[in-house]
This record gives sequence, C-alpha cells and structure tokens, in this order.
Amino acid sequence: MPLMLSLPPERASRIYLHPLHQETVGTLTALITSLRQCRSHADFFEFQQDLLERVLAVQGHRGECRRVAALLRQDKKVPADAPELRSAEPATDPDSWALEADVCERVDRQLRSIADALAWRAFSHNRAVIVGLSRNQHPGPMVNKEGLAAERAFVIEQWHENHHFVLLHDLTSCLSIGDATLFKQIGTEYEAYLHEIKSDSGRKVSRQQRRKRMAEEAIRSGGPLPGKLAGRLIQLDIPYKTHLELLNAAFDLAHKRGVQGMKVPGGRSLLASDIVRGYNLWSEQGFLHHTAQEHLQATKRAGILHRGHLVYMRSDDFVARSPTSPPWAIYPLPPAVCARLITDYALFLVTMASEPLLEALEDAGLSAEWILPRSQDVVEQDEVVVRIHGPARTLELRWSEVQRRLLLELADLPTWAASVAELSDRTDIGPHPWPLFRDEQKVWR
Repeated sequence: MPLMLSLPPERASRIYLHPLHQETVGTLTALITSLRQCRSHADFFEFQQDLLERVLAVQGHRGECRRVAALLRQDKKVPADAPELRSAEPATDPDSWALEADVCERVDRQLRSIADALAWRAFSHNRAVIVGLSRNQHPGPMVNKEGLAAERAFVIEQWHENHHFVLLHDLTSCLSIGDATLFKQIGTEYEAYLHEIKSDSGRKVSRQQRRKRMAEEAIRSGGPLPGKLAGRLIQLDIPYKTHLELLNAAFDLAHKRGVQGMKVPGGRSLLASDIVRGYNLWSEQGFLHHTAQEHLQATKRAGILHRGHLVYMRSDDFVARSPTSPPWAIYPLPPAVCARLITDYALFLVTMASEPLLEALEDAGLSAEWILPRSQDVVEQDEVVVRIHGPARTLELRWSEVQRRLLLELADLPTWAASVAELSDRTDIGPHPWPLFRDEQKVWR
C-alpha cells in the first residue's frame, strides 16, 4: 500500500476514521501493556498465540474484502459468504470493500510491529540479532501460507513436550532469515537456535541454509552479513546515550496542548503532535497552522534555522517498514503513546542542521563534508549524505544510518560522533560497518 502522505486527503481521512482502524488503538495499547508484563517464556508463548490469531484474522478479512471488491467490479452481486463490513459504507460499492482491505493492510502491519517488539524482547533487545536475521526479503502474509500448519504445530509441540518457546519469524516484519527461533532456557539465561521448519527441496533450501549460516556467523563472530549490501556488525565500547526522555516529555505536553516543540541537544528540534487532541482543540486548518508555528519556534530555539542544510524525519506511516529500526512499542514511552504512534494518531518530527553535525565530527578529530545538495528535499534511504575522512579510511554515511540514530532514536550527537571516529580508525570492518553500542538494550522497554 502507498504511503499515507501520497494518498488523496479524502482517502487518508476515510482510513483514519474507519472503525476498525480506530478500534486498533485500544487493542495495541492492551497488547503493549501485556507484552511489557511478560516475564517468562510461558508468557511469551501465550502472548504469541493470541497475537497470531489476531494477525491471521485481519489478513483473512483483508483477502475476503479484496475478493468481494473484485466481484463487484465485474458487476456481480455481493456473495452470500461475504464477511460483514466493519464500517457503515454501502456494501454494494466495491470501493467500500477496497477501503476496508486497505485498512486491514495497515492494521496487519500495526499488529506485526507488536510481534517485532516481542522479537526484541525475546532476544533481550540485542540489535545485532535483529539486524543479522533481517537480511532477506519478507515472505508476506501468513494466512493460507504453505507450511503454516507445520510451523504452528512445531510451536505447540516444542512448548508442550520440551517447554521451549519458539518465536515465529513470519509473524514479525523484522525477522526474515529462518522460519523460527527456538529458545532453550539455561538457568536465568537462554540459548537460541534457528530453525527451517519447511521441507523444501533443491536450490531454495541451499540458499536458505547459506543465509542462515552467514547470519549466525555474523552475529556470533562478526562475519559478513548476508544480503546485497554486505556489512559487518561492529561492537563498540561506547555506551549508548539518547535524548528519548525529551520525546516522552514532548508527548506528555502534546496530549494537553495538541502540539509541543522542543530543542534537542546536537543541533536538532523536536515536534510532537497528538492529532486527536489537536483536532479537538482546533479546526483542520487551525491545527495545521499551530503545528507549523510550533515547529518554526522549536527550530528557532534550537538555533538551527541558518546552520546549513536542514533535513528532517517524520514518524508517521513508518511502522513495520524498516526491519532494523526499533519498533515504537519498545520505545521508553507509555503504552497508549506507543499505540498512537503505531496508528499515526500521534507523530513526531525531528529536524537537524548539517553544520552542528559536521562540527561534532570535527570535535571527534574527523574531517567531514556534507554531500547532499541543499536544494534537495527528498532523500533516498541508501543515498550518501556525509563523507568522512579518518586516519585509516574514508567513510560514507547513508541517510538510513543518520535518520535512524540521530532523528528517530535521538542519539546523543557527541556519542554518535565518537562511534564514527572509532569506525574510521579501523581497517578490519569492511565497506559497510554496522556499529553496535555498549548497553543499547538499556534504552528500550
């Protein structure tokens, strides 16, 4: 489905106002609360079983809605076995069914982002594992998938016979290598084993096994990661520091005021918006006006209006689209705020200036240049934005790395610059290193 910002406003509004989409906010809040209360593999097993049923139900409903829409476009009648529409839209209009299918696509991604949070929790928030197991194309929806019955049977069998929790990878949007991970409890620790549950034959299995071995070697020993853009996981002895406490404070105020801007250390401004509250306070045009004014004032307070090239990142419609980014459900925010972020009834925007970033790199002993043209507004994920000349090598930083760490995670700028300095001083890390900070797991919920 296209990004919401690319849809006609009327279509996007119908999606946001759809009963199924609105009901999902409460569902997600309850799921996030429940996940944070999980303390054992038994809790994880029960949680996953419940979440799996919800995902399969939404995926199945989406398929049926698409089927009915196709029949109506062929001038046929609504079939007797059609599901019930969850909205008050006319059932004889194919667009009513197409709309509900689009809503289901979003709800499916929203629910699978909770499965992503489960994966991060199960792996003790170890980003290396998530990155290593994300380096493949995701197979798509689970419903009616060949092999699903075998995977579900394996999960239940391992739990009832051996008391081993098995995490289903296809339930997530972040794990795409292997069908499942089996967790074996060892005292207060665990051992994790990747499994291919299907009995495919031939070359496909060979490729799967090769990716599986590469991922395991990359995670355990720093070998090359599988995938097109070969890289290595590099563990740094630098503790991870962020300013996510400001995001929490901004949303707390936005829940009362509609919008709230803040200055973030490191040449950045933050704007948090509680959209439901904003529309309760103002008209649509009034809300947009207050949002623009608050963003301008926050950017002025940050002192970055004339500090080089301004780039920004919005949080909306990002859910389950970036497999290596921490899901909103594990951010250090209340469950209700996480749920509104997931469903886009709340959003945040971070704006960063190029000059403070270059100055931080210079303070870390590096010579750096901003590559992105100042006239360019749209930046592609793999586009190089900064080139850094270090003692041992030249590094090129892509937009995806800058956006993830400095904008979405609000990483402390000197901490981030120190990590780049360490990478630039090494010759054993390959062309595309993936830095991992010490104690990263302490940031997430």
